Amino acid sequence: MMLWLGLMLGAAFGAALQLSGASSHTAIIRALRLKDLTIIKLIMTAIGVGLIGVHLLDLSGWANMKVKDLYLPGLIVAGLIFGVGFAVSGYCPGTALVAAAEGKPDAWVTVLGGMIGALVFAFMFPDLETLLFSFGQYGPVTIHELLGIQGALLALPLGGFCLWLAAKLPGSGGA
Repeated sequence: MMLWLGLMLGAAFGAALQLSGASSHTAIIRALRLKDLTIIKLIMTAIGVGLIGVHLLDLSGWANMKVKDLYLPGLIVAGLIFGVGFAVSGYCPGTALVAAAEGKPDAWVTVLGGMIGALVFAFMFPDLETLLFSFGQYGPVTIHELLGIQGALLALPLGGFCLWLAAKLPGSGGA
């Protein structure tokens, strides 16, 4: 049942990306250049709904938030790889999959490159594991725990701010 739920939620997410125009390389570049903030509004809405929704589900006992360990070198390397890939291809992983489903050849190249990169890393990982995990591990770190407060006390106003900002930002033709 959970696999079907995941498939349906993934399909709904992909449909939302496609219908919003987020699978368009041109729209993504326009957003990154701050020429059209429609995709930025979509991202801010998703962050706001996600922050509020996940924390409310966690408070109600319907979700169990498990925070992964903070591993700073991995975070930095992954961020660089993601950023370079985004800059070169004009797609993030989700929008690349949606654009590939639309039949866009450049998106298929992006998806294939991501899969090859993941495969290469998977084969290299056993040899690199000791080096990679020899420093920079901090355990599960969250901002709300560092501040000594309940997560929802930070997530609800921050999520509300994201939703407010998404409503206030101009869309097409703004900036």
